[in-house]
Amino acid sequence: MKEPIVFQLNVKTTRWLEITVAVGIGVFIAGLFFNPSRIWPNMLLASYYLLGLGLAGILFVALMYVSNAGWSTVFRRIPEALTSVLPIGALLMLLLIFGVTSLYAWSHDAVVQNDPILVHKSLFLNIPFFAIRIVLYFIVWIPLTFAIIRNSRKQDTEYNLKFTAQNVRYSAIFLVAFGLTFWLASMDWIMTLEPHWFSTIFGIYNFAGLFLNGLAAITIIVIMLRRRGAFGNFISEDHIHDLGKLLFAFSTFWMYIWFSQYMLIWYSNLPEEVTYFIHRENSSWLTFSVLNVGFNWIIPFITLIAATAKRKEGLLLKVAIIIMIGHWIDLYWMILPPFMKDAPQFSIWEIGPIAAAVAGFFLMTFRTLAKHKLVPINDPFLVESIHVLE
Repeated sequence: MKEPIVFQLNVKTTRWLEITVAVGIGVFIAGLFFNPSRIWPNMLLASYYLLGLGLAGILFVALMYVSNAGWSTVFRRIPEALTSVLPIGALLMLLLIFGVTSLYAWSHDAVVQNDPILVHKSLFLNIPFFAIRIVLYFIVWIPLTFAIIRNSRKQDTEYNLKFTAQNVRYSAIFLVAFGLTFWLASMDWIMTLEPHWFSTIFGIYNFAGLFLNGLAAITIIVIMLRRRGAFGNFISEDHIHDLGKLLFAFSTFWMYIWFSQYMLIWYSNLPEEVTYFIHRENSSWLTFSVLNVGFNWIIPFITLIAATAKRKEGLLLKVAIIIMIGHWIDLYWMILPPFMKDAPQFSIWEIGPIAAAVAGFFLMTFRTLAKHKLVPINDPFLVESIHVLE
């Protein structure tokens, strides 16, 4: 069996990613002076997108640990590498505190005083408590993440089952903590952009999009490295097939939650709820709503419904890219309508931040992969993961 090699960064690719990140940062700084009302919502979108990829990485790893799933062990370093963007995501979300007044109506005392609903919510929706909650979320997420990743990497140098046992416990704690905190965070950062509107499954909806996007990113990187021969022959069609099944399943799960939220609100027809969708079904926003469903579910569903399609590396790569674009559309559909009443707008203020976030994600992930062995060689589940090659 051909041994996996250490991943090496491509100098030209790295340079282009660095340039894209630098340009995106420049656009953000320029936007602060020339168009803050447009740059802050797009900065929120890009930061949330980047943070979601990091959280999806540790979520995937934690789920594999608690379920004793060995099939993904051979490429576990990839979702682990996704978590390298978490500190940057945390920094960006903290930076958004300076843009609170540009993003959230509840941050203005004059608005709150004239709105009985916001007065009622002011004990929760106020700037100091909002900032404290951001810090608390990352105090929960980052230490647990680093503990799991540290134990995983220790097994490269010493074979000791205690690391796996500890990670099962840490992962169980993380999953419970994540379920509670991410639900609150998604409401804090996105749902309160329109503080009169509410949805009891908004947190689940955001989780579905986050995890689907993370699966797409993992799939893309696995296929890219496999094509470069970085895994030797450790990755087989069966691993690709399993990733394809997960993409298909969670794309359908995303659609199930999207439809559940839409159907229940449409059917009840309460003014405080339906205005959210009325805005998104008028004018050019209706086109965006259709694209959202198309990129996140219709295209993946039709393309991957056949079992053989899930084993086709090239096809799966294209679908994963479509899903990552679809997640940007989904976040744009959630975040931007309050700031663009008539129709979606696209310019450098929309393109710069998300381009920098995506480029920064791949840059950080590839750099992390280059620092460590690509396969967890002493993991007790490694043999199970590669048994299909025996």
